[in-house]
This record gives sequence, C-alpha cells and structure tokens, in this order.
Amino acid sequence: MKKQWLVLAATAASLSGCYDVPSTGSQALGSFRVVVQNISAVGSGGGLQPLDVVPSCLKAHNVIKTEDVPAKVRGTQDCRFVIPNGQVELLLDITALDKTGKALDFTGPVTFKVVPGDLAEDYSYSWTTLNRGRGTGKVRAQNVYGEVRVWAMDEPMELRYTDGGVRFYTDGGLEDPKQFPREPDAGRSYTAGSSETVYFQEPTLQAIQSPQGNDNRSSPFVGQFVTIGRAPESGSVQYQNCPDRDLNGDGLPDPEAPKPVTLLVTGTDPSGFFVTDITACPAREDLSSAAQVRVPEPGGFLPGAFNSIFVYNYSFPEGLDPGDLLWTLSGSIQEFTSTTQLTFPSWTVRERVRELPPDQWTKYLALAPPVELSLRHCGLDDTLAPFVTDTTCGQNRRNMKLESLESGLVKLRRVRFPQVFKNCDFNGDGQVPMFCETTVDGVWTWAGCAFPAPAVDPDAEERQCSIDCTTSGGAYQNLRCSEKAQFSSFGQFVVEMTGPGPRDAGLDGTLANRQQNVTVSDTSSKRLSSGYEPGVGVSIWCDVDTHVKLGDAAVTATKADELLPAKTRMDVITENGKSLVAFLAAQPVATTPAPSCSVSRNTHTRVLLLTKDAVPDLNVDCNEGTGATEAEKQCRYLHGASFDVVGHLRQVQAARPRWMVLPRDQDDFCCYPGPGLECPKPIKPCQ
Repeated sequence: MKKQWLVLAATAASLSGCYDVPSTGSQALGSFRVVVQNISAVGSGGGLQPLDVVPSCLKAHNVIKTEDVPAKVRGTQDCRFVIPNGQVELLLDITALDKTGKALDFTGPVTFKVVPGDLAEDYSYSWTTLNRGRGTGKVRAQNVYGEVRVWAMDEPMELRYTDGGVRFYTDGGLEDPKQFPREPDAGRSYTAGSSETVYFQEPTLQAIQSPQGNDNRSSPFVGQFVTIGRAPESGSVQYQNCPDRDLNGDGLPDPEAPKPVTLLVTGTDPSGFFVTDITACPAREDLSSAAQVRVPEPGGFLPGAFNSIFVYNYSFPEGLDPGDLLWTLSGSIQEFTSTTQLTFPSWTVRERVRELPPDQWTKYLALAPPVELSLRHCGLDDTLAPFVTDTTCGQNRRNMKLESLESGLVKLRRVRFPQVFKNCDFNGDGQVPMFCETTVDGVWTWAGCAFPAPAVDPDAEERQCSIDCTTSGGAYQNLRCSEKAQFSSFGQFVVEMTGPGPRDAGLDGTLANRQQNVTVSDTSSKRLSSGYEPGVGVSIWCDVDTHVKLGDAAVTATKADELLPAKTRMDVITENGKSLVAFLAAQPVATTPAPSCSVSRNTHTRVLLLTKDAVPDLNVDCNEGTGATEAEKQCRYLHGASFDVVGHLRQVQAARPRWMVLPRDQDDFCCYPGPGLECPKPIKPCQ
C-alpha cells in the first residue's frame, strides 16, 4: 500500500506541472574585484605625473611635495587628492569572481565606469580583456571629485557622442579591437563590481568654475550634478583646503587657518540668484606660454577666484535676499551663452540677514567687495601701439582674468554711456551678424567669423555697420555708439571704459606703457618722443601748471600757449600737423621729484551693460535735441557724465563685446556730472 501511494503522489506531481530547475551553480559570473594600484595625473602632453593631495595632508605629514607623503595614505579620507585640472589615469587589477566570491575562470572583455566622473574620449582607456579570470587595465577619466569608485562591468561599451555622431578614434572605428571590444557571441551578463573608495576633494565653486586648459567658454563639469557645502545635520561642516601663502610680505608662507565654506547670496533676479564663496582660495595665474597672458597680475594671483555662479531657478527665489548665507547648494551644471550656471537647484539657508536689524543687512556683502575691472583685465597689451581687439573687453577666449570673476560682483569705474544708437538691422530680421578678429593680407582687422570667408558675404553691410558702431570706427570714430537691434532685442548696450593714463586723472593706470611721460621744465620746451596719427583721441595730464601746444615734429611750447592747470585733464582729438605735444612749465619747478606730464591714447574699450531691470526709469536711448524739454535736458546730463557701476559679470559668447555687467538696482549706480551739468535722474552723485 505504501508503494502504491508513492506512485500516485509522483503521478499527481507530474500532472500538476511541477518540474526541476537546474542550478546555475557557483561557476556563473557573480562580480569583479577591482583594486586601484596607482593613480596619476595626465599632463597636457599625455605624460603621467603624481596627483597632488590637499594642502592639509601635506601639513599633517610636514612635507612640501606630494611624493613625500606615504603612498598608502594618498586618496584616503584624511589625505584626499585634489580635484584634478584635467585627466587622471588609474591602473587597475581586476579579478572575476563567482557568486560565492571565489576567483572564476572567465575570459572576455570588461568595460569601465568611474563614478563620479567622465571617461576620457579615447575608448582604449575604457575597457580591457580578462584572461582566465585576471587582467589589468588603465582607465582615464576627468571631472572626478568626492568619493570616487571605479567599476568593472560585463556589459557593452557606452558610446560617447558629439554633434556629429559617435566618436571614433581610428580608421577602423568600432571594428578596431584596439579601440573597441568585440562583443562576445554568448552575450553579456551585466555583472559589475567596484573598487574601494578613492577620496578626492569635495566640490567647491572654484573647482566647478575653473576651466580645464585655456578656454573660458565652458566648465569641465557640464552635465554633472554637484553639491557644494554641507549642512551641520549632515556631518562636519565642509572646510576650504587652501595652501599656505605669504600674507605679511616677509617672503615666507604663513599658515592659513581652515575656513568653513561660506556661500553668500550676492544678488537675485526674476529667474534666479548669484552666489559667491567668500572663503575660496586665491587662484594663481597660469603664466605658461600656452596661457598667452598679455600682462600678468601683480602678486601672481588672478583678480577673482572662480568662486561665483548664477543659480538658474526658473523663477524668483522666494525667501532669499542679497546678503543671505547658504550651507549647501546643489544642482546640475550647464552653460548658457558661455556663462556657467546651476540648474534645477536646491539649497539650505544658513542665515537670513533680513531677520537682523537693517544696519546688519550688508555685513556679509561687505566681505565680498566688487573687483574693479581694468584694461589689464580686459586683455590689452602693455604697449604704446594699439591692437584691433582693444575696443572689446575680454575678446580673447583665453582670458582667465575675466573668467575668474564670472558671476561675481565687479565695478566699472567712470564709464560713459552711448551718444548714438545705430540700427544696423537693414533687412529687418531682428538681428545683426557677429564679427571676429582675423587677418587680411597679414593685417589684423574685424571681419566675419566664418573661416574661410565666403566669396560673397550677404551680411557684409550689416556687419560693417555693427563693427564701426561697436568699435568706434568709420563714421563713429571718437563717438560712443551702440548697435540698436541688440539693444531692442536684449536690452544690452555698450558703455565705454575709461582710457589709459594716471588714475588721479580719472583714467586707468594699470598699463603704464600705454602712456608717454615727459619731464617738464620752466626754462625749455619738452615734447613727446612719438606722435599720434590724425583723428586719435588723447588725454593730457600734468603735475604742475603747464603751457601745452600741439604741432608737428618741431613743435615748441611757449608762455603764450594754452595753460593747462595742474592736475586737470585735457581731452583732445589730434589733427593733421598736430600729432605731437610740447610742454613748458608755467612756474619754476622743483627738481625732486621732477614734475611731469603724460599723454595717452583713448582705447575706446567697450563692455556690455544692461540697466532695464535695475533702473527702468533711466532712458539711455535718448536725443539731446535743443535741450528745451526735460527729457532732452536729462539726455544731455546722461551724455555729459561718467558713471561708476557695480554688477554681476556675465559672458555672452555671441555678443560683441562678449562680457556684460548686470547691476542689481539703482544703488549700484553713481554719477560724476559733466562740467556745469547734473546727474541724470534717478542716479545720485558719486561720493
């Protein structure tokens, strides 16, 4: 009977559809063991060099160079690597494991991923082949930061695209096994394994904004999601890791006390807000030949620290005010008109200043004073001879001086507003063509941006109109002109920066060789060594009362010539036969220090300004007419005055000039009235 029941049970089981599932066993691929054996920085020429560790690690080990830090502690939580300005190469040892964690006899290609980070464009650094379960590999990546892990995966290569399609790096393309692995006939298991954590610096605004290489048009972190700072409830506060530097001028490095990352809201607008890290480390200026620096910065540091960003919030940031502090700032990095911005943001507030008494609302803003833009920052050469791009501030894409200030507060000193708005949109399509610097028969000039230039340029008339207006050329020489279509479409217009010369004269003294100096005497006439071509605007300035005369190569000043009072600026336009200037002091002069006069050419350097949001009542496109009406009188005040303007600096790649200042409100303006005039309403005089 027992045997019969067993037979019936087996029959019932078969009829019910039960069946045996074969076991896969432990020999199936379960994961990979990934060991990072070495990390190096990839130099600009492709060579490898040690990857630097953070300054606090050097101080902890009482050494100066990374090589003197024990290799086993580099890349640990207490000795993080710096965020590299370029690629890193990681040498990997990889072992295939079965599902029990034992070594597995596996042969085939595996691909790599670095998180967070981006693989190098060269596919050969993105995969390797394991033979009987073991293999080594080299992976190259950039934009690594924070807690980094390297993954080995049994899955197809991830393709990387450009505007033109998939990137191929050999003639063989995807079929070249040296560049791209052949897919196994048996398919992929999509098994993966990661390395232990390699610790890099946590991201800061400086790390995000600092370009890799010498091109200021984009951030290397575009497309990455980042978090800057840390709220106290999430752990220890994030600190800056700055190297020691000479603070007292004795030639020796002084210890820098650790500073918590301090994110300051410097301004808001209808679509977002600006943030500056006021504790960022100073940024050294790259003076290598590749950087092509025109005039180095005194002290060796850039005027900014790449420590500001615009946060695009898609709407007004309710609850934030200028002067507030943030603990954290998160979002995705994007480029808009070559200005880096954070999108889809979130943030945590550290302190709301509007909850304090009004006299404390600006206490943190005072720690981030605006940087005064100069002709040196604009990229002009420190030479007497002009260059074609002098008229557009920051035209060169290698200009890191302005890039280091992007989205930060800057100050324009004594700029002049346009006298004329010229509409160069002759075909009425609402836009005018862009122009670029180029060479024609070996001579630098402004022309179209297409290379090679088309045989027939359909935009030639509009482009030339825009060139002449924007750069003070042609019919607009020595006239402040702004192209009207650009103003009508975007509200942007050009203002003219003060020219080179003594600062006491209201001029820009950062380029000493842009002016000619003459030691004057009361007994004999002295003149310039070099003259100027006709039609050039020059500024003359003397330490003492001096008789001044313009003339030819033999010009001589006498007591009968025009008297220029001491420390009074004279602006003149040179004429034919009047290209040189002679001087004769009006009274006996002391020999120590010897008095002098200076003459400097106006460079007509322009930068973009947008005032419609900050001061909507200021009518910049106006007509003086006869001065009979109040509007015409205000226009005369506007044209006769110079202005100090504070605002956030932004790059607009397609505009000319390429850099624009965005004031926050009316308080960011003040005025120096013209002789016998007033400030235009509603601008207040500068104090």
